[in-house]
Amino acid sequence: MTHASPLPGLGLTPRLLALAGCLLLVLPQIVVIVTSIDPNPAAIFPPHDVSFVWYLNAFTRPAFREALLVSVGVASITAIVATSFGTLAAVLVVRHRFAGRNALVAALQLPVLVPEVMLGLGFLILFSRLGMRASLVNIVLAHIVITMPFAVRVVMANLQTVSRSLEEAAQVLGATPVTSFVRITLPVIASGVASAFIFAFIVSFDNFTVTAFLVTGRGTLPIEIYAYIRTESDPTIAAISTIMIALSVVGILVIDRLLGIERLSKTQAARA
Repeated sequence: MTHASPLPGLGLTPRLLALAGCLLLVLPQIVVIVTSIDPNPAAIFPPHDVSFVWYLNAFTRPAFREALLVSVGVASITAIVATSFGTLAAVLVVRHRFAGRNALVAALQLPVLVPEVMLGLGFLILFSRLGMRASLVNIVLAHIVITMPFAVRVVMANLQTVSRSLEEAAQVLGATPVTSFVRITLPVIASGVASAFIFAFIVSFDNFTVTAFLVTGRGTLPIEIYAYIRTESDPTIAAISTIMIALSVVGILVIDRLLGIERLSKTQAARA
């Protein structure tokens, strides 16, 4: 019995299609990286020479340094708060059964499903109605909302691999639920919490759409990049983008080392 090809007449297999999809995702990043070392301001591709002058320009430009400090500060606060509340929410929905549990899980994931343009506009209207004029505070609050789903998902996936019998045994020996969680469960899921922190930090650090609606003064690094490309056209932004790509890759490798992305995906698939 013969089986039809996935795409009749083309002879393409799913593996080749997956490879083509990966290439479409990776090739633009390679172009950006190669362009960042081109000494020509016109950003000729492929470059005829190699220079790191645009990296120097990125590090010496005061606006970029200030924006980097703002981004690191906002992302750090966001990651700490989102991971803390995300861990508590994950414990609540994984360890307890109560009315409205499924609705709570759906609500926690809702910011991922709503387009960021709508989220940014919604936050702008909300903060304006409340009379909140502090730009950085508004940005942090908005970033906490959009990063919370990532923290919750990662911690939930890790927590589901931990047997509840460990906590129950500790409680039988006299430990309170809080003590058993802090001394037994939390050390076991520490890698998941650390991974959630990294995820939240990266998402907050890279966010542009929501932040653009809320910034009033000095913005984050993505906002400063956008302001720069409106007036300049040299490869400085390619150099900054290369650094951000490298940091994102390092973050993903750390998460894979701590938690295992394949195991996380399998846990989520089994839960679905």
